[in-house]
Amino acid sequence: MLDYIRGQVIRKSPTKLVLEVAGVGYLLHIPLSTFEKIPDHGEVTIHTQLFLREDGIKLYGFASEDEKELFHLLLSVNGVGPTMASAILSGSTVRDIKCAIAGEDTKALVRIKGVGKKTAERIVLELKERIKEGKTSADTEMDGRQQTYAADAIMALISLGYGRPVAESAVNEAVKKIKSVDNVEVLVREALKYKT
Repeated sequence: MLDYIRGQVIRKSPTKLVLEVAGVGYLLHIPLSTFEKIPDHGEVTIHTQLFLREDGIKLYGFASEDEKELFHLLLSVNGVGPTMASAILSGSTVRDIKCAIAGEDTKALVRIKGVGKKTAERIVLELKERIKEGKTSADTEMDGRQQTYAADAIMALISLGYGRPVAESAVNEAVKKIKSVDNVEVLVREALKYKT
């Protein structure tokens, strides 16, 4: 899995970024918050999330770990896909989105283009406790890069058809068993033993 890409900015727009790495141009889909933070030229490091779908492959990029973490949280909400999660990040700052969720301010979320009342209510309902806690249960066992591995493992289990609670519980158990997480594939294989 791709955790980040470091390369030269070739071109950017409010929704897309092309980075050149070792002669290869990578197209990344980015939120407006990332667009505003990266320079027009020069070398940058972009945190990434790869999505494999039947209709193609998309690589999403973020200027900070905070943006990527919130993107992952938004994807865990029923009915929120990568396009909408990216649009939500484009509509406000990470801090303001988290404050709106923690404060159950659905009106602030509805003001973001593409977010309806029902979606805003679902986001608040499903994420408010996790935002208030500031971390998921898997995060308590890990830090830094290991949190990314856990988030990727949870997303992998969800893509295999498991519900979010089952996926999180399985990854938590796998983290306890492995102790030092340094490989997503190993974590997923271990988590599959606890998927009940």
